[in-house]
Amino acid sequence: MPDRAEHLATNDEARWTAVAASYERWAEPLTSHFARAALSLAGDVERGERVLDVAAGTGALALAAAEAGARVLATDFSPGMVARLRDRLQPFAGSEARVMDGQALAVEDATFDASFSVFGVMLFPDWRRGLAELVRATRPGGRVIMATWVNSEGAGPAPLFLQAYRRAFPGAAIPPPPPGMVVLCSPEGLKAEMVRAGCGEVAVHAVDGAWGGPSVDLVMEDIDQILRLMPLYAALDSDGRARLSGPLRAAIEACAEPGGAVRVPATANVAIGRR
Repeated sequence: MPDRAEHLATNDEARWTAVAASYERWAEPLTSHFARAALSLAGDVERGERVLDVAAGTGALALAAAEAGARVLATDFSPGMVARLRDRLQPFAGSEARVMDGQALAVEDATFDASFSVFGVMLFPDWRRGLAELVRATRPGGRVIMATWVNSEGAGPAPLFLQAYRRAFPGAAIPPPPPGMVVLCSPEGLKAEMVRAGCGEVAVHAVDGAWGGPSVDLVMEDIDQILRLMPLYAALDSDGRARLSGPLRAAIEACAEPGGAVRVPATANVAIGRR
């Protein structure tokens, strides 16, 4: 049965580090699509430009920018994520990864030509401080880019999990989404907060993508690892996870295409502003 979910938060560094090894495999096929879209919508980056990637995870945005010739500083509060990032950024001279709190970046003011947060700042406990730090680190006239989900419940497997959870545990309390996701999931809220943080010329674009896998069976094989970052899932004991399994499989089967592949549509807001 579900318990202690209220004590588990999206800023639990230990859980992010625990899944770092597998995050690249099951999350990046979704996030890299939006990271590359964010780069393109921002006008791409030029060789030698300085780029900041806050809450970089295993590096979907950082790698794309480094491949384009930018000098990237990728930051994350999870040592496990940063260790993987360091390995992946080794081939790119001038790029590095550091453990850093995105709400208090250890960088000088006005340092970067472009500063990104792809599905990161929206999860911070003090997300307004995180957005302000992103702007502070950017040079005057530089670009500030934020990507957020349009659904405050997240994307990929997250909404399917919550759908199954409500079926498995009717009446159980479900904690609200992180406050930043509630505000930033709307284009109007995202634009207003970017302006409030000091950005001008803010434009918000809706970008469509999808998450999934080759088959329902293969997705179910990975689902425990995939959902470990979900506070409600992490709070379940073995009996609770067994009770959830049937409704979760049914939710995933509903997203299977005629050929058997699972495809879950996802949409993000990508906002670009100028400091």
